[in-house]
Amino acid sequence: MSAAPADASPRVSLVMANYNGARHLAEAVESARRQTLADWELILVDDASTDDSLAIAVALAQADPRIKVLAQARNRGPAAARNRALAAARGAWIAVVDSDDVMLPERLERLMARAEAEAAAVVADDQLICAADLSGGTPFIGKALAGRLARVDLATFIDSSRLYARLPDLGFLKPMISAELVARSGARYDESLRIGEDFHFLVALLAAGARMALEPEPLYLYRKHAGSISHRFKPEILAAMLAADTRARDRLRDPAAVRAMTRRIDSAKSWAVHERVMAEAKAGRWLKAAGAAASRPHAWRLISRPLRKRLSEAIRGRSGRAKSGPESGSGPILNLSTEEGA
Repeated sequence: MSAAPADASPRVSLVMANYNGARHLAEAVESARRQTLADWELILVDDASTDDSLAIAVALAQADPRIKVLAQARNRGPAAARNRALAAARGAWIAVVDSDDVMLPERLERLMARAEAEAAAVVADDQLICAADLSGGTPFIGKALAGRLARVDLATFIDSSRLYARLPDLGFLKPMISAELVARSGARYDESLRIGEDFHFLVALLAAGARMALEPEPLYLYRKHAGSISHRFKPEILAAMLAADTRARDRLRDPAAVRAMTRRIDSAKSWAVHERVMAEAKAGRWLKAAGAAASRPHAWRLISRPLRKRLSEAIRGRSGRAKSGPESGSGPILNLSTEEGA
């Protein structure tokens, strides 16, 4: 398929936020250039990178007129970068891509076909979670479950993003969205968030009446590397996410979605207690750890396993030697859309 003329509106606008992604940026862009659906533009917003990202991006744009590079004057986070890209996008569809990930060549064509077959305004494919060199690759959802989740409503989407959810966190996926839906809903990324902004953007879109269709084939390679954001959050990050969740819940009208968001908020509050307890336990302040745990009894299901491990280590006199918490697999991981974009 040949590319559209430079002055024509493309079928798809690829939105890419980048911050210090020089190492993988060219590979990510090349995966766009290899797409079987060639009628696209790439809006690449560099978020004041301190590495060679901007120079690489400009060189890539000079080699392909479908690539447009915008540079932020200061680092404002992935939400602000994606909002700037949305404002510049001209395509009938908008597809979100991270600057260190890779799309398989047929991805855009397959997503377009799925959207048309399901008459869906939001469509996403499964992902392969890969090592930094893109080796391995484990499906995030799996074909069987993705097949059962052919159409995802708002309540199901929200409910997937909480602690102990029965589904994988669907906010982790990279969607392709009808530009008409984005315009009609007025949805934009919440610039107060550096984590979880993708989740809230999708909530706003689905709250406008859309459903999300899933393509069960994993066509997006998510690169998991040492620079990925940890699942353990600082208090100020959790506070911002809780505030955004509360604002979103106040705007929802569907009772099932409101209940799902309330469960997500409760999950985040439990996680905040978990973080406090683990910090006190790590410092050997056991009374303070117990007091923090007692402040939210429902959090005990989350807290008990890593806390018992630390208590046992303290009794044996080696409390400072072993890792604990979610990073080492000693506790559950919070489903809260934690990928890093910019």
